[in-house]
Amino acid sequence: MSAINEKIFIEALSLPLNARVELVRRLLTSLKGVDFADDVSETWRGEIESRRQDFATGKGKEVSADEALRRAEVAIG
Repeated sequence: MSAINEKIFIEALSLPLNARVELVRRLLTSLKGVDFADDVSETWRGEIESRRQDFATGKGKEVSADEALRRAEVAIG
């Protein structure tokens, strides 16, 4: 990570939770259309597309960052 990226990252960590969530949302939105196909296996590509479609059609639902982290911690054990 470049020095400027590291500085931005450290500053972002000092933001309140809701501001960090908004920043992440905006950053992810800015990546719309970027192809990360080389970074994931074929199995995960299908899962990602399925979840993206569910979210786009309203079948999927948003969860808060706190809830997502809680679920991840439970899954990890």
